[in-house]
Amino acid sequence: MRFTSPSRRALGLLAASTIGMSTAVLGVTGVASAAPVPTLIPGQTLTSAEVSGFTVAAGVCAIDWSVYGAPGGRGSATAGAPGGVVTATVDTAAGETFQLYAGGTGGDATPTAGGTGGSGHPDGDVDFSGEVGGESVDGGVYSGGGGGGSLAVSAEAGPVVGAFGGDGGDFADTGLGQGGGYNFALGQNPVERVSDGGAGSISATGIACAAPSAPESLQAVGGDGSAAVSFFAPATDFGDATITGYEVQVDGGAWTPLSTVPNPGTDREEGTVALANGPSAHTVAVRATSAVGPGESASVSDVYAASTTDAPTDVVVTPGVSSIRVTWKAPADTTGISGYEAYAVTEGAQSSGEGAMCTVDAQTFTCFLAVPAGVRYFVGVSSLNEAGFGSEGSVNPAGLTPVIAAPAIPSAVPTEDDGDIAGPAGPITSVTAGQKLTLQGAGFAPNSTVQLTLFSAPVSLGTVVTDENGSFSVEVTLPANLTNGTHTLVATGINPDGTTRNLVITVTVSGGVVTDAATLANTGFDTAVPLTGGALALLAGAGMLVGARRRSSN
Repeated sequence: MRFTSPSRRALGLLAASTIGMSTAVLGVTGVASAAPVPTLIPGQTLTSAEVSGFTVAAGVCAIDWSVYGAPGGRGSATAGAPGGVVTATVDTAAGETFQLYAGGTGGDATPTAGGTGGSGHPDGDVDFSGEVGGESVDGGVYSGGGGGGSLAVSAEAGPVVGAFGGDGGDFADTGLGQGGGYNFALGQNPVERVSDGGAGSISATGIACAAPSAPESLQAVGGDGSAAVSFFAPATDFGDATITGYEVQVDGGAWTPLSTVPNPGTDREEGTVALANGPSAHTVAVRATSAVGPGESASVSDVYAASTTDAPTDVVVTPGVSSIRVTWKAPADTTGISGYEAYAVTEGAQSSGEGAMCTVDAQTFTCFLAVPAGVRYFVGVSSLNEAGFGSEGSVNPAGLTPVIAAPAIPSAVPTEDDGDIAGPAGPITSVTAGQKLTLQGAGFAPNSTVQLTLFSAPVSLGTVVTDENGSFSVEVTLPANLTNGTHTLVATGINPDGTTRNLVITVTVSGGVVTDAATLANTGFDTAVPLTGGALALLAGAGMLVGARRRSSN
C-alpha cells in the first residue's frame, strides 16, 4: 500500500511495530463479518458513525482517509487536549475489507477522582484506549481521562491509518490521563477540537480506478523487418489501476498485444514489433492496459526497418587533384541494396562529417569525391539498404591515401577562361601595390582546393577551399614590390566532374615599381574598360570577383 504526498492529503504512516496487531484485529474482524458488510463504491464516503466496517467494491483503487483521535477529558484546572488527525490516500483493491475503530472521548475529572479513559481498539503492544486520569503528586489536582485513538484496520494487511487520542487536562501535573495510541500512529494536532468535543471519527472515500499513464522514455530501434522497443513502465499514482499488459500500434493502425520482459540491468520493459522494410519511416506507439481500459500512449517517429545488405567488393581508390575517385564491384548477393555510398574521411577526424561523401544508385559503381588538398583520407564504400542507410561496407585495402595534391601553380596565364566577364569588369585603376583584395569565385567542385596566382611572373597568393556550393571568397594582399601596369589574377581548381577550371581577371596597379613598359602581362582582356568605382570586378557564371579596399594609413 502507498500513501499520497501532502499535495493530495496530509501524510499518515504507521509505525513498523503495528504489524504485531494483525492477529488481534483479524479476530475482531472475524466476529464483525457475521453481519452484513457495506460496500464502498467509487465516489462514496462511509464514516464510523454509520458503519463499523466495509468491503471495497470493484472499480475502487484507493481510499481517501480522514482519521481523528478523540480529545482528552477536562482536568481540575485545564481542558483536555484534542486528538491527533491523519488524512491520507492509500491504495486498495477490490474485495479488501476494513474495520473502523473510532476512539471515545476521555472523561472529565471530578473533585475527588481522575476522568475515565476513552475507549479504543486494544492490542497486546499498543492500547488505543486512553489512560484513566489520576491525582497530582502534590494532591488536589486531578487529570481528565485520555482520549481514545482512532484506527482503520485491513483484514488483509493489518493496521492502515490511525490517529492518537488527546491527553486529559492537567496531564503534565499528574502523569496520568495520556491519550491512547501514542506508540502506534503518527499525526498532528488539529487546529480545533473534533466537532462538539465528541468521540473520534473515521471517514473513507472511494477513489475510482484510473487508467495508467503513458510509458516513459519510449525508444524504437529499427532492424530487419522489426524494431526493438523499450520503455520505462508508466509512473503510478494513487488510484491508478493495476497494469495488466501492453499494446503497440504501428503507423496509426490497430492496437495489438505487445509482449515485453523487464531488463534487470536498466529497469526498462523490452519487446519487439514487426515492421515492413522500406524507405518510409514508421511511427510506433505503446500503451499500458488495465481492468478499466487502456492508458495514455507514448509514440516515437522516424523508425526505419530494412534488411542487412552485403558489402561491395574490389574497392579501388585513385587520388587526383583535390579529389579522389573510387570504384568497386557489387557483392554476389545484392538483395535489399538500393544504392552505394562512398566516403572519404580526413585522417585524424573526430567525426565522419570531416571529409566528403557520394551516393549513387544500385547500378553505378564509381564515385568522384572532391576533397580539400594537403591531407590524407580514409576511403570506403557501403551498400545502402531499402531505407537508404549504410549497411555493410568495405574500406580502401591500401589504407590511408597519399597526401592529396592541390592544383599546381600555372606556369603561364591560362589561354582559356571558364568565366565570361559580365557587369562591372576590367582593371581596377585605383589599386596600388601592397593593397588587399577580396577575390570571389564560383563553379568549382564543392569542398575542393583552389590555387590563387598573380602574373606576369607567377606568384602564389595562397589557396582557398570552396564551400558546399563550390564558391569561395578570400582576401589576399598584393606584393608590395609589384610593378606598375596591368597584371593578371588566376584562380585554378577543378570542376565538379574533376576537369581543370580557371578563372582569370586583369587588374591595373599603380604606386608600385616603375618600369618602361606600360603593361606587363597582356592576357587578351580589354584593359581600357574601367571598373565602376574602381572597387569590384566579376566573372559571371561562376567567375571571380575582385574587391579592393584602401591600404591602411598606419
